[in-house]
Amino acid sequence: MGKSTEGEIGIAIIGRGKVGKSLLLERIISPQLINETWAESSKLRPLSKRLRLWPSGPEVIINLASIDEDIADIEESAKKCIMAISESDIVIIVLDARTQLSDCETYLISYLEKRKVSFLIAINKIEFGTNLHLLTELDALETVYFEISCKENAGLDNMKKKLIHLLPSK
Repeated sequence: MGKSTEGEIGIAIIGRGKVGKSLLLERIISPQLINETWAESSKLRPLSKRLRLWPSGPEVIINLASIDEDIADIEESAKKCIMAISESDIVIIVLDARTQLSDCETYLISYLEKRKVSFLIAINKIEFGTNLHLLTELDALETVYFEISCKENAGLDNMKKKLIHLLPSK
């Protein structure tokens, strides 16, 4: 489904600012690459980098994109995320466990489902508690989600297993 070139796998990690996208990336890539520095994301394009998932994992193109919360128009707010999605085979939507779904996040979930893009949702920061309304919203949307804490390295194993399962076969 994704637009990555033959033999490459594209993974988009999208979400609001400060939800833990970069820390989640650090938890799923090869430990040797944790010190990899990222340039500032431009306003027009998502941040993209070639990395290896865990030591024995495949090389992937990672696209990091933030939802622009300063824009009222949902489609305009999601523009950078949609660009990252269009270049990816799998999408991870990162949410803050303390919040509720924004209109833009709901829009992106619907967008992914309509285009039949493989995705999962990482509900991060569970160490601060989880908003039960968020879980109810996600259950109503019948989405696959994982409650995790990147900071405390909790709940990541099951999410990684699902991510491995979603990887396209070579």
